[in-house]
Amino acid sequence: MRRFGLLAFWLGVLAMITPAVGAQSRSPAQAAVAGRLELVAQTVWIGAEPAVIDLRVTSSVDDRRLEIRIHAPITDPGSLRASFTDPPVTDMISQFSVAELDDLTVGVGDVLSITLPDEEIGEVLRRQPGALPVIVDLTENGIVVDSVVTALLVRDPEATTVDINLAFIADLRTPLAHGVDQSISVDPVILTEEMHAFGDGLHPPATVSLTPETLSALDTLDSAPAVAAISAISSTLEPHSLFATPWVDLDEEAWRQANEDQLVLDSYRLAQSVLEDHLGRSASSIARLDPDATPATLGLLRTAGVSGVLVDAERLSPIDIRRANGRPLQLVDDNGVAMPAVPVATTIHDALTGNDVELAAHQLLSELVLLSTTATTPRGFVIDLDTVNLPALDALLTKISGEAAIQTAGLQDVLALPLARSLAGTIILTELEPAETTAIGGEATDLRLTEAVVDSYESMVSPAEAPIAPLRTLLLVASASELDADASRAYTDEVFAAVSEGISGFEVLEGSRITLASRTAELPITLQNSQSLPIRVTLTITSEKLRFPDGETLDLRLEPGANEIAIQVETVSSGDARLTATITSPDGRLDLATGNIDIRSTAISGLGLVISVVALAVLGAWWARTILRVRRNRHAASVAAADSDST
Repeated sequence: MRRFGLLAFWLGVLAMITPAVGAQSRSPAQAAVAGRLELVAQTVWIGAEPAVIDLRVTSSVDDRRLEIRIHAPITDPGSLRASFTDPPVTDMISQFSVAELDDLTVGVGDVLSITLPDEEIGEVLRRQPGALPVIVDLTENGIVVDSVVTALLVRDPEATTVDINLAFIADLRTPLAHGVDQSISVDPVILTEEMHAFGDGLHPPATVSLTPETLSALDTLDSAPAVAAISAISSTLEPHSLFATPWVDLDEEAWRQANEDQLVLDSYRLAQSVLEDHLGRSASSIARLDPDATPATLGLLRTAGVSGVLVDAERLSPIDIRRANGRPLQLVDDNGVAMPAVPVATTIHDALTGNDVELAAHQLLSELVLLSTTATTPRGFVIDLDTVNLPALDALLTKISGEAAIQTAGLQDVLALPLARSLAGTIILTELEPAETTAIGGEATDLRLTEAVVDSYESMVSPAEAPIAPLRTLLLVASASELDADASRAYTDEVFAAVSEGISGFEVLEGSRITLASRTAELPITLQNSQSLPIRVTLTITSEKLRFPDGETLDLRLEPGANEIAIQVETVSSGDARLTATITSPDGRLDLATGNIDIRSTAISGLGLVISVVALAVLGAWWARTILRVRRNRHAASVAAADSDST
């Protein structure tokens, strides 16, 4: 106990005699400042050099004191974390005070250095490896008004360490750039500036979420600023990996439930193509799960080429996350097939909160150091750069630069770490916690019907001559997650209206009654195409009294204007007939026009001719027999008369 008493004496004396340079007296304006402590800097590892803790003291009362306690080393990371929020009260090594800060001319906001230089003190602190909690209380008039809980690390020279990997993610997704009126809303100049700012803020390599739809929109603009924006995106992302993403942000599970698996697969495939075309690179095989993802979603993503996922911590069992403690989990899909998954490290995010960034960084560093010495396998933690306290993270990254066991890594490296296992040594299999999904059956039906109309329209025109690609782009945008049902329908309505306009203006021109004088003939029909480009159509002709030797359907290419075609016909009977002509798309789904043509036939058909010949033959035979009979009768009468006269 004598050594601990000597330690307390030296700590108190040395702290009192080493105020920071530049201390100044308080002014009347500082009288109402609330008491506060802030860690400015401190010794991390206790070694041969004196250990120093620098504190910024913000206080304005007359009776200000610092009460300092040092406790026995802690070797468990979880226990150390708990000590930062609930400081220990047992196993205290020493307790001392720095009295009357006014006597040291420590002004409001000045920095006070607490130094532990004594050789004997160093021996006491180094006696047991671990993290020694240090609690510094600021009291005003005997009441504690603020506290700083930090730790001094004691290295075990015989201890082995494992790697602690810190991976980072960032979100570079932008709002939809394709407007419902086929306009492009992205400003390439502003986007270029945002890319440079985004890149400047990404110090460690990260895995980035990107919307390929933005690149497609920039390509549509086809301007120098747009080219510059694409170049800025490419250079910004060059040191970073890309999440596997669809072309536009999709709710994969909602579309899967609407039986639209192919839509999801096509969107992922298109995204890869756009990245390769515009950035000359591919995305990784790692996807970021939507909040409503299910085991079935995992199976669909696997088909899209995904081999690992990042998942929100809320979607996993807290018990499994705690058991994994920085190791990948095996997430099971609806077929029982497992995929490696890691959550965002909310514990690290929570540790880096608060205004005292130096303190938060040092506390987290102490935890990670202990983990590296107590864990048996490497660990990895994923930090979201969009939600973490960036100043505290910057302070942490500065601190870990000197720690070989703690390093930055890629998300793919964290997913490749040894899998989490139970105490029995078996791999931990886990499932996604249930989540509410969004039904999009109406949007899916509307999209499918409109897409079928576009398919039919495409069969009618040459894609190089008609705006097919923009229409398909609008259909892709209509599936975006950020659109509600009404906004999605606005896109499909625009597509339907464009197709309706493109298939209008067709007509079967009905002239005066056509008279056919022969049994077979060429029937002229005029079809009107009021569009400005050639259109492929199918003409179907029907009639009860006409036959068509070349068939009832004809595939035609109608040039702009009036198109006259000749139809081979064969009359069944003479008299009036009506021919119905129908123009449709080549697949028969779109009816373009229908018209009737009235026909009069004066030709005798083959059957009528046979009947007439037979009738004439019968009539001729009848007349012949009648004439012969009359002649015989007349001859007989003449003979009888002659005989009578001779008598």
